[in-house]
Amino acid sequence: MPASQPGRPAVTNLVWASEDVLTSVEQQVQPQPSRPRRAARAAATAFVFVALPAFVVFAVTTLVAPSVTDGAGVGGVALWAVQVALLVAIGAAVSALRPGVDKPEPDASTWSVVRRLGWHVLSTGACAALVLALQGLGVGQILTLVLLLVGVLHLLPLAVARLLSKAAGRGRAS
Repeated sequence: MPASQPGRPAVTNLVWASEDVLTSVEQQVQPQPSRPRRAARAAATAFVFVALPAFVVFAVTTLVAPSVTDGAGVGGVALWAVQVALLVAIGAAVSALRPGVDKPEPDASTWSVVRRLGWHVLSTGACAALVLALQGLGVGQILTLVLLLVGVLHLLPLAVARLLSKAAGRGRAS
């Protein structure tokens, strides 16, 4: 904007808004959901994203190696998948209720990503192990199913995201 327009003051100094003002404006523009709503959304999302992959892992394992699941039927593995998804959803809801969860990390360092991935792998593995142990499976069977489930739920998406980001980086460089 040219400074020589009559009736308009020239812009000479910019003043940065304080953190309080930025937070206030952000709340007006995009209000944050309440804690219970965030917990419900986290639980629903976790359930949806865990139930189907868990069912697929258990069903395929039953078809490929029935001894790992003690030859459980489709209904049995569907029940296991729902139970695992329910436990993971409860964990997601509880973690969404923690204070400070709504603040985004300013710098997602490699260590914080690894720590978060480790926590999710551990909690998913514990939920699956609990459900499978209550079904009467042996330690080797539980370990096999937990490793498959963790691989499909956590490591496979991580590898795909990494490959896609590398492909996007190559696409921008060309």
